[in-house]
Amino acid sequence: MEERNQTQAPVIVNDGAYVNFVSNINTNRDKAAHGHFAKETTLNDYDFEAVYQDWLAKKIVNRPVLDMLRAGWYFTGLEDGQILNLTDEVKRLRLSERLANLLIWSRLYGRAYLILGVADGQAIDQPFELDKLRLGGLQFLTVLKKGKVQPLNQQYIPLEESAGEPEQPMYYNINNGNGTQTKIHYSRVICVKHGDEGESLLLSIYYTLRNFISTNSGAASLVHEAKVDVIRIPDLMPKIIDRAKDLMERFGAAALLKSINGMLVIDKDEEYQSKTYTFGGLPELMREFAQQTAGSADIPFTILFGQTTSGLNNSGEFDLRNYYDRISTDQNWILRPLLDRLFPVIFKSLLGAIPAGFNFVFYPLWQLDIKTRSEVEKNNTERDIKYLEKGIITEAMIAKQLQQDGTYDFLDDAHIKVLEQLDGGLDDDTDPP
Repeated sequence: MEERNQTQAPVIVNDGAYVNFVSNINTNRDKAAHGHFAKETTLNDYDFEAVYQDWLAKKIVNRPVLDMLRAGWYFTGLEDGQILNLTDEVKRLRLSERLANLLIWSRLYGRAYLILGVADGQAIDQPFELDKLRLGGLQFLTVLKKGKVQPLNQQYIPLEESAGEPEQPMYYNINNGNGTQTKIHYSRVICVKHGDEGESLLLSIYYTLRNFISTNSGAASLVHEAKVDVIRIPDLMPKIIDRAKDLMERFGAAALLKSINGMLVIDKDEEYQSKTYTFGGLPELMREFAQQTAGSADIPFTILFGQTTSGLNNSGEFDLRNYYDRISTDQNWILRPLLDRLFPVIFKSLLGAIPAGFNFVFYPLWQLDIKTRSEVEKNNTERDIKYLEKGIITEAMIAKQLQQDGTYDFLDDAHIKVLEQLDGGLDDDTDPP
């Protein structure tokens, strides 16, 4: 009986996926089926610092943080004197600068630490209690990189004190720079981490960023090869073997004459030809890598590269709105918890107590154009007049809202107080002052 060589049937690689045995899709013969993702473990802080030296990587890391802090915030529920004192204290502590460094370093290294320099009569390895903080007790705020602080994992914070976050260290060691370390209690440290595991922002976009930068570098190298001079010489190889030095000096002199006089002197038996390189298609390739980089960084192309994206009637306004909406979300999810923890300490040190009803509001990041803003103000005016006629609001309330919105620069607190006195006088059926 004749034996036949049977070809081994392909094996399914991805169970549950679409399979085609004729084209070998998702079988062991499909080259694409053997690709897989591997967790990157070779990159470290030195690699991220090296990438951070590039302007684009620095902008990707810094720009969202600076946008979060750019417009600032204003306080509500405070008296004028308290707002002035609080503003001066914020400047003394350089709070905006400290927060910028804290968030930038957390994005770059994965973690960063804010140390509370408080004089509460306790050693820094003891718990910090806000109630025991005296006037002027908040002396400074300082930010440390991840490499300067090491968590001590021998003892963890109870879950009821860590908001359910497991395995949070009770103590940290701070490297003093002279070979010594200082043990500090967690209540005096604010740890900010990026991502769920505290990984660098540059980890997820490392290879995309590298591809874009290498493409730019390759294009820059091609500029030097845009024009190449070719000279054909009779019996070149024997001359290279016998008189290589004379040959190099001869064409070195020819190149010098060409650069000085704009002409090239060669022998009549030699042939000269100039070749140029065309860069057709290269700009499109560079722009494609740039768009991939902007997408991986989650920053609009308009902001990251300062250019509008291509397309009919595409001004980039939609992308900008989405970007600033995301920044506003980051303000509430990342920046607000930090300020919620810092402002009570600042108030306790500045005033001795935390004012009741205190709050702060971030200024809007997205500014309307003149035409749209005019329409919005017109609608608001008509709304306020109707509410004023019905007695729902007072003139003082309208003036205070206009002051908070920044509609008029000259509208001060003294004018609002006069309006409040007028409203009160009218309610009491007395003559206004």
